[in-house]
Amino acid sequence: MRFFRYAETAPDGNPTGREVVVQGRELAPMGFAALAERTLGRASPLTLTLLGAEVVESSMGDVPKGGTGTWDTTVNTDLTVRHIGLVRGGWLPAGLALEAGSVIMIDRCTLTDLKGRFKQGGCGQTGRDFVDWLNDPDARLNPVLLALEGNQREFPSRADIHAQMEEHIAHLRQLLPKATVIGDAPDVMEAITTFAQEQQAPSERTIQFLLASAPLLRHQVGRDRLPWVLREIACTALRCGLSLTDMVVVCAISAAAVNKGRNSAKHALKFTQPNYTRQDAFNAMADLRGLKSFASLLGLVPNERPMLCTSDKDLALVWVGLNLSQFEFGSGPPAVKAQPVEAFLPRAAGLVFQQLVAEMAR
Repeated sequence: MRFFRYAETAPDGNPTGREVVVQGRELAPMGFAALAERTLGRASPLTLTLLGAEVVESSMGDVPKGGTGTWDTTVNTDLTVRHIGLVRGGWLPAGLALEAGSVIMIDRCTLTDLKGRFKQGGCGQTGRDFVDWLNDPDARLNPVLLALEGNQREFPSRADIHAQMEEHIAHLRQLLPKATVIGDAPDVMEAITTFAQEQQAPSERTIQFLLASAPLLRHQVGRDRLPWVLREIACTALRCGLSLTDMVVVCAISAAAVNKGRNSAKHALKFTQPNYTRQDAFNAMADLRGLKSFASLLGLVPNERPMLCTSDKDLALVWVGLNLSQFEFGSGPPAVKAQPVEAFLPRAAGLVFQQLVAEMAR
């Protein structure tokens, strides 16, 4: 359960003494627009929705005790939101997304920031952030994504993966002594290396697709050229052995189609690099593989609330832009359905691509 205490203030900013305490089942995840409009690392109001809310204490006559429903509120706080907690259905500030006993996967930018925050005097220099709440007995962190990525911008060996897991687990246990850090049990380490071996071939296909697609998407795609570019993306995907509904293909379509504001897919795929290299493609592949692995985890544990913690806003916008749902895990691969939001994949481009998919399936 979540508990929120609301203290009323007068127009002059002084407390009136009237308060309301609300408990609720869970916070509703936020979506694409709320993240796109937010500046990470800056303290600003948060608009939150508490589901299954009930007023358990009240000294306000117009808010009676026992009232239930959905509770919408805007919270003013001096805590910054530097790290995004990706969750089923959207995102929340990392500390607010923490659920007791659920696994928290972290990426490299998060670990780098934690090293700076929790060194001597670090938090005093950077200010308070919701990510500080991860140093909590309820937190269970796993650095598996870091180990799978390695530190050489290329596929790590079996020995590298073991060494990376040991190194990152040691760092996290030192930085967040109250939290539980998992992943170093022998059977878990063996499962991680087996997964890495199984994923190398499909990951290489993704890298080749990115290298082949980068020249198409280096510059903004004009409306008259878009249908041709979409067809080239589809043909490139098929040549590389990828499904046309693969996450990286949908991101490439988004990178071509979005021409207003910041193109989060283009940045997440690293296509903004002036000289796109295999190392850039590897980094982009590793990021998207992390999202896929997280989606698989959601299918494996339908009754739990895992989180992927990142400060990569573009990658987070890919997650909420794809609007993934229906996480199901049966005898085969996880079934995940994407219903991209308009700002991530404009409807007109989506319809053109759907026609291409139908045409190429014949």
